[in-house]
Amino acid sequence: MLAIIWGALTARRAQALAVLLLAVLAGAAAAAAPSYVAAAGQAVARNELATADPTDSQLRLAESTDYPGMPGDPSRAPFGNDVRELAPAGFDVVFGSQSGGVATGRAGKATSNLVFRSGVCERVSVTGACPRATTKGQLPEVMVSTHTAQRLGVAAGGQFTFGAVPVRVAGVYRPLDVTDPFWVGAEFIRTPAAGAAATAVPGSAEDAIFTSESAPLVDDQVITRRATADLYLTERLLDSHSVRDLQSMVAVLARDSDLRGFGSGTSLSAFFDRVALQRGQLADGVTLGAGLLVLLSWLVLFVSVSSGADERRPEQGLLLLRGVQRPRLWALAIGEHAVPVLVAIPLGCLGGVAAARLLAAHTLPTQADVSVDATVVGYAAVGALGALVAVLLAQARTMSAPVVDLLRRVPARARGWRATVGDMVAVAVAVAAVVQVRSGGTPSGLALVAPVVGALAAGLLFARVAMLGGAVAGAALLARGRTASGLALVQVARQPRFRPLIALLTVAVAMLAFTAATSEVASAAYADRATIEVGAPRVVEVDATSRSHLLNAVRAVDPEGRFAMAAVVTNAASEADTPVLAVDSGRLATVTVPRSFYGASLADVARAIRPDPPGEPLDLRGRLLTVLATADFDKAAFGGNRVRLVVTVASANGTRVVVALKDVEPGHDEYRFPVPECAQTCRLVKIEILAEVVPQPLVVRFDKLLTGDGDTDGDGDFDGDRVRLTGAQFGELERWRQTDPNYSFLSSGEGKDAGLVIDIPDGRRVKPAGISVADSPSPLPGWLTRSKGEMLGSSHRYEAIDGTPSEARVVGLADRLPRLGGSGLVVDLEYADRLAVAGQSGTKEVWLTRTAPADVLDRLRAQGLVVKHDRTIAAVRDGYDRQGAAIALRFNLFAALAGVLIGAAGLVALAAAEQRNRVAMLVALRRQGLPARAVRGGYGWPVVVATVSGGIATVVIWLLTRDGQRLFSRGRSPLPLPDWPDAGRLLLFVAPTVALFALTAVVLARIVAASIRRRTGR
Repeated sequence: MLAIIWGALTARRAQALAVLLLAVLAGAAAAAAPSYVAAAGQAVARNELATADPTDSQLRLAESTDYPGMPGDPSRAPFGNDVRELAPAGFDVVFGSQSGGVATGRAGKATSNLVFRSGVCERVSVTGACPRATTKGQLPEVMVSTHTAQRLGVAAGGQFTFGAVPVRVAGVYRPLDVTDPFWVGAEFIRTPAAGAAATAVPGSAEDAIFTSESAPLVDDQVITRRATADLYLTERLLDSHSVRDLQSMVAVLARDSDLRGFGSGTSLSAFFDRVALQRGQLADGVTLGAGLLVLLSWLVLFVSVSSGADERRPEQGLLLLRGVQRPRLWALAIGEHAVPVLVAIPLGCLGGVAAARLLAAHTLPTQADVSVDATVVGYAAVGALGALVAVLLAQARTMSAPVVDLLRRVPARARGWRATVGDMVAVAVAVAAVVQVRSGGTPSGLALVAPVVGALAAGLLFARVAMLGGAVAGAALLARGRTASGLALVQVARQPRFRPLIALLTVAVAMLAFTAATSEVASAAYADRATIEVGAPRVVEVDATSRSHLLNAVRAVDPEGRFAMAAVVTNAASEADTPVLAVDSGRLATVTVPRSFYGASLADVARAIRPDPPGEPLDLRGRLLTVLATADFDKAAFGGNRVRLVVTVASANGTRVVVALKDVEPGHDEYRFPVPECAQTCRLVKIEILAEVVPQPLVVRFDKLLTGDGDTDGDGDFDGDRVRLTGAQFGELERWRQTDPNYSFLSSGEGKDAGLVIDIPDGRRVKPAGISVADSPSPLPGWLTRSKGEMLGSSHRYEAIDGTPSEARVVGLADRLPRLGGSGLVVDLEYADRLAVAGQSGTKEVWLTRTAPADVLDRLRAQGLVVKHDRTIAAVRDGYDRQGAAIALRFNLFAALAGVLIGAAGLVALAAAEQRNRVAMLVALRRQGLPARAVRGGYGWPVVVATVSGGIATVVIWLLTRDGQRLFSRGRSPLPLPDWPDAGRLLLFVAPTVALFALTAVVLARIVAASIRRRTGR
């Protein structure tokens, strides 16, 4: 038998080589998937590590109590020994020790930490030297930042005291890279306070003061310290361990450290969850592409071998006539094809790893290692053995056919229950897969390959229809005298081998169209989500002393409003609450990227939320504010219940409530309020009367408002008071808005009693009575998202930007809003700030266009803003493109493109297998007078059928599975996915595919025609 098998391989070298190559292709496709998944898993984990917050990749162990003495190196102490025993291999350990206190120099003081941290000298540039270990009696050496040195008034070689410990400055440092996880965010290099002088050097006067590894004191009791150890996750650990193993390590470490009395804290669990999610999505997504490649490899092998088996039918029929048993024929068939399949397993492994390396180099966000392991070998073996099964199935019909059928020149078309059952099974699997996809939840099982099995089922059904319809159409065309088209259709319909070819080409076309459509939709979804989540081409998160400081700073940087806009964003505490976006509305349409998915024109939004104010702001200038008022009440009846006057002012430093220096007394009097923040300028927000209990009616008339700087010459007189409001101006009711209209009455006096009168009836007061300046609309006009279910003109309750409950008047509705997505409210920032009465709330941001100057951040810093975070739409969009779901899409697109080449190979394989018989038949017909143009047809019809059926299958699969696609690894997009891809971009993939198949068919037809011309001479 072995000799016969070897003889068969030698005699049919071309077919054996084809089986070998196709089996290698199947094994390589199967092996590439786990290789690529492993490499891509490394890449996404490394990308997460590179982009994570410093605290997300760190675990800190700390002693539970403070010990006397200067901070020093704890690695030589029992604490260090315990940490080395506890820390799993692979973590980078940074030992430290610190003590809190106040540093006092000749120029000032700074609240800071005295810190030892191993490795700090390698991460700073130093003017002077790093601190050295000292002995008892010597001054401990320290290293301070440039900001701390400036605040304390020291330099290298100088001295200051930290708490009660005098220290010597060995050097002044600057951090080389403040984004290094070593600095643990802003723990050691502090963010400067808003309003501080701008500087190019990161940090502030509160930066850590670093000391040496050992500095014993004469009296260690004057200072205490606590040892710490920071364990940093490394790429080496991520590459060599699964997420589950790492989670187990961290859990054991936390448990054991607690048993030893150490405190521990980490955010690693959230980091591990993100990595696990992305790796899972990556593996699931790659399953589709790998399944497509393996399926197409098996299909093309089936087409090739079945075509060859059909050509050898007479040979097998003669063997059966001569008494050879069918089991021996099966043994010969198995042996003949098992040899190349077994050889294909190692070659498939190597080919799959090579393909995975090529893909990894061009599609992964970071470098990753691709290697061969048991999993890769196993998958390659499955792919190759599946190829063997495909080979045997391709010969099953021939091996089981009666002798009379084997001796026929043209094989019988597929009849009976076998072909029908096969189609029904394929359709049933496709239906089950689609049902799983549409059932919701995380896709698994058949749902992962639903598009592939759907395309296969569609290809088989369309092939069946094409074979039946081709026979009828071909006969009709022949009857009408259209020989070329009719003969080509009849030839295709009579040959059962064309049926799997049509299915193969249908799957190739449909899956390329589907994966290209998915990639196009994903690209659009990434761009849209980045646009709506960021809001503007570039958004800089800043810290400012107040909202007015933010507004004024941005307007100073961009006076004409061409490239910058101030904004404040507040998040909702729950789904029922409303997030708020407060913007400098005059710049909204200029800075924000317009998109149709907002469902409203941003220019219309800006105009609607910024109507003309009812009055102008009441600006004040002077360190002392004086209110002349006349009070009318029975002081005896009030007993011990005090009546006080309170003003609220807003300046660049925020909003502050100031109580008058004395209580309100009956009669006319002056009430003074120290307001140092108004030395430059400030704005009056409101004036209130505090009286918790009013036994009898209380009437207060405001007669005049004065501003000045108080007693400037020390003679006891308040010089230079300026009249800001006269009695008549005070009495202009349209200037004011009552703060408590339900329990007080407002009127104006005339003549000598000109002024503003507040009449408070008796009773217990819940809220103070008073007036606020009507310098903004109230309620605030806002543009609301439709998801809130409000009507135009209605009132909507929300939490204002100062954190207080408020109401907005709905002046417009949008589908979505920049930065907020599908739920939120946009209001004017300046009006919202004028209505604010409490402290600061929300995130302060500066939105920038693409045309913003390159030095815009330096300009913002020069205005006293502190830059905290900078992100762009492009960077966020690239971040989505680096996640596991996007990487899987790129693999699937590569698999679909490779599938097109496999489809073309199947067309060539079928033509090669049937060429001898086809040429012989056409030569006979040509000699009988068949026109020359009639011998060129045949191969184009499968391409036409596959193109049409592939297009229909793509549309059907898209409609059934698009809702189950997972395009994001983190959260859900505030936007629905596009219903359809861009047709133009889709044609860029599909048109070349159809052209390749058509060109292949034309070349094959010309080869057949050339062979016929050589044999007929015409």
